[in-house]
Formats: sequence, structure tokens, C-alpha cells
Amino acid sequence: MKLRSCSLLSMLLLPFVQAQEPAPSAAPQPSRIARPKLVVLCSIDQLATWVFDDARPHFAATGGFRRLLDQGVLFTECAYLHGCTETGPGHATIGTGAPASVHGIVKNEWYDRLTKTKMYCASDETALPLEAFPEGKLRGPMRLLVPTVGDLLKVSDPASKVVGVAGKDRSAILMAGGAANSVLWYETGKGRFVTNTRWGKTAPKWLLDYDQKKATDAFFGWTWERFGPAAAYDGLVDDRAFEAPHLSTGAHVLPAVLRGGRSDEPNSLFYNEVYVSPVSNMLVLQVALAAILGEQLGQDEHADLLCISFSANDTIGHYFGPDSVEARDVLLRTDAQLAALLEALDVAVGAGRYAFVVTADHGVALPPEVAKARGLGGGRALLHTQARAAAESALRQHFGVEGGEPLVVHAGEYSLVLDRARIATFAPGADDTATFETACSVAAAACSKVKGIQAGVAAHAVRGQVDDQDPIRRALAYAAHERAGDVMLVPAPYWIEAGLPASHGTAHPYDLRVPLLAMGPMLRRGHIADDAVSPGLAAVFAAFWLGIERPAAAVDLLPESAMIR
Repeated sequence: MKLRSCSLLSMLLLPFVQAQEPAPSAAPQPSRIARPKLVVLCSIDQLATWVFDDARPHFAATGGFRRLLDQGVLFTECAYLHGCTETGPGHATIGTGAPASVHGIVKNEWYDRLTKTKMYCASDETALPLEAFPEGKLRGPMRLLVPTVGDLLKVSDPASKVVGVAGKDRSAILMAGGAANSVLWYETGKGRFVTNTRWGKTAPKWLLDYDQKKATDAFFGWTWERFGPAAAYDGLVDDRAFEAPHLSTGAHVLPAVLRGGRSDEPNSLFYNEVYVSPVSNMLVLQVALAAILGEQLGQDEHADLLCISFSANDTIGHYFGPDSVEARDVLLRTDAQLAALLEALDVAVGAGRYAFVVTADHGVALPPEVAKARGLGGGRALLHTQARAAAESALRQHFGVEGGEPLVVHAGEYSLVLDRARIATFAPGADDTATFETACSVAAAACSKVKGIQAGVAAHAVRGQVDDQDPIRRALAYAAHERAGDVMLVPAPYWIEAGLPASHGTAHPYDLRVPLLAMGPMLRRGHIADDAVSPGLAAVFAAFWLGIERPAAAVDLLPESAMIR
């Protein structure tokens, strides 16, 4: 299956086709391979293991997944340790090897007690706008508490190059890190890829050249139709009332035309429409290929690192459901895009001279309507609103408080934050910590009684308890950094916050388990490994191939069963 809508590939590769000897058709024997010239860490946003397994029979024989399966290792028991299964935490783990309780990216955003406001996981007040890309300001890795493998590579060899590209800013930033040469992401306001002064006083020339092409505008009027053969969509329903309607038609089915509603030219509505379509991934691939050439990745004795994240799979999964025709379609396209990326690397770097890991930042649950129909339970509710009300009522009753400001100061992303200072005044002369912990336990117990919430857990009760035998509490322990809130909420299986058709963010297996495929020197070919690993193994593999020390914060070790002895 050939990649559609990506004719830029041949143009980008032309200089290398003309200048280099043909790449060998077969990779050299691993025992004879020097360290790779380039390591690629690739994330497919919201690729749950169950989604991958359902689609696997339909991947093309010439697709990227099949090549990675044939030439690399599939880790079937890969799962996140932390229960905060969101984009920010997941990409930070892929980049650092550490769980959320260590790298500090506990949510996409969290409540900051000092400023009494929400803190975005990739906010950075020191990052200023570039003249060419004013939209890129105030984004950076300031909130990350440990270095990425890219940061460590730059310390080990400043001449090495590190590049991050993604649809989402947090994905590119938290994978690649602050020491990278270039970090780029798609901004929906203008429909282009941007960066800021965190990664240089000026934008790289190749990015400026790419921006001049107005690549996003070229997709105005593009028709999103089924990409794969009919059999690849068997059993999927393409007209479900809970799915978001396509902007162009108001219907829930393909085909759909991207044109920003009824606009006659590209506008902000169109650029947002692109963000929730396969075009987003096509653009990420284009920018990644431009970066490979523009930064000359893998072209000298200094090993380089490329971090790339395909974000459209997540936005489409949220709006249409991970079991939708749209989600299956974008994954089939991603398979073809991986093939194109690998082929480009064969030409630009040389087959056998680079290493490649693909995994995901989190999984996803079935839409509640589908889960209920299958007898799995589930539902939609205003979980945070109800949990907040229950906790507030229980706290006031426990302390005998009436009136005044709320005791629950924040509810969001499956956590509550309590007013520590005010609660301390309710028990003068008592130990403030003991009083506050009691309050957290009271609030947690109240939340546990809310329909749709399996448990409320006081964060202090699980913090540091990573050896807990209960898998849910253990996953919460790996997420229980002080930023994570005072009460951690565990929705009941397949219950989600009312709003989008589907979501994630819990400590349940469907959110924790994601695939991991690795191809590179010293790895067995065509091997299926059942080692229990986390997606942080990607950073460990990268350090191994790049010849630098394993990240100190990483949890995973090199899996001996997958290595050539």
C-alpha cells in the first residue's frame, strides 16, 4: 500500500538519491554493525494495545508495522507504570525513561498551589517568540524534573543533533528536551509548525523554507475517504450518534471534505479541522523528512536523535472513538507513513545504520455506549463536579464548617486539591500534617461513593508505595508526585467524564497497555518478547544505541531475551 497525499517525499529525498550510493537491500548482520548514526523514537498518540491488536491483521504487507515486526522485536507486555495516562506524562516517560512520580509531568495540566492557577505541562515563561513564529512563545520543558535522553546525548557529545517533531507541543517538547537543536509542533491558529527561542535565537533555515510552502493550505478541499481495503473496516460502524460530526457534512461518516465549514479559503476553522484529521500526521511526516535533510541527521560520526509523535490518532480517537472507522483509517495511514519514514531513512542514513522504536503515550477506553453493549459496564457523567460536591460536603460535615470559601479548591484530570491552610485552622493546636491527611482521607471516602467512581484515594496513602500488591494503587503510586493533587480519583471501568466520545487517563489496563516495537543493532529479528516493560524502555534503548549511560531516572533495563548474545 503506497502512501497517498505525500508526494513531497520524493522531492525531499531527491538530493540523497542523486548523491549517495544505493543503500544495501538487506541489513548487515547485527554483530558487524557499528553504533547507529541515528536513533528514532516514535510515538503514536493513543495507540492502545487492544487497538493495535484489532488492526494488526489489516496492516499492509509493505507497511511500516510489518517491517518492524519482521526486522525487530514486539514487546507484547508493555504498559505504563503510572496511572496518569495522558499525553504529557506519556511523552515525558518515552523521553526520559522515568515514571510520572519521578519526571514530574503528572498530568497535561495540574493545579499550582503557589499561583493558585492551572499549570500546563509544557509551559515555559522563559521561552520567547521568534519573529517568524510568534505563536510558539511560552512553550518549553521547564516543568520536566529530569533530563531527556536527548539532553544527556548533548552533554555527552555537543556535536550530536537532537530534533523533536509532533502535532502537539507537549509531545515534541517532552520527548526531545530543552537541549535539542530544533523542536517543532503544529499550531492550529495559523496551521503551521512553530518553535521558539528555547531552541535558538533564529529559526532553522529549513523550517523557514518549509513554512514558505504553506503545506497545510495545500490540503484545503482534501477529501478524507477510506484509505484501506474494504475488509479492513469490517465490523466497524460508521454512523454512531455519540461521535462528533464531520464539520463539512454534519454527518458521522466518511467521506468528508476538509474546508473549514463552508469557507472558500483556508481559515482558522480549517486549521483546527486539519488537527482532527489524518492530514495532521501527513504534515508531521513532511516536517520530519525536512528535518532529516535540513539538519543532516545521521550524516557524520556524531550520532543523532530524532523524536517524532503522530498526534492525529489521539484527536481522532477522542472525537470519533478508538473503534471508529475514522480511527481505523488513520491507523492504516500511519502504517503507510511509518513505511515512508523507514524508506526515507534507508536512503538518507542507510539501511542498518539507524535504530527505530515506536510506542505510544497512553491507551484508551472503548466509548461507554459500546462497553455497555458488550456487558462491560460504563457510562458518562460529570465525575469531577460530583466528586467535588461529595468531598466538599463530607469535609464540612467532618469539621463542622458552614459558609466561607470552598475547601476543595480544584477538581480536574481525576484529582482534587484541598485548601491546606484553611483546613489547618479547623484543629488549632493539632499537628497540621495529621489534620490535613485526615481531611484527604475523608474526601477520598466521599468520592468513592459517587456513581461512576471506583475509588477515591488520598495521595499521601500511596505516595512511595510502588510495591503495593494492588495494581491500581501501585499505578497511582507511580503517579503520586506532589503535583498530582491531594485526592486521586479512579473512575469505574469504562466511565468517563461527559463530553468527548472517548477518553483515557486512568489506571485501568486499557489505558496503561500500549505496544512497543524496536528495531536496531543487537536486537533479535522477528522476535516477540513477553518481558514486562514500560514505554520508558525506548529511552533506555536509545541510550544504549547512542553509546551514553542509561538515564539515571529510568526504570527499565535492557531485556536480555530480546538481545543477541
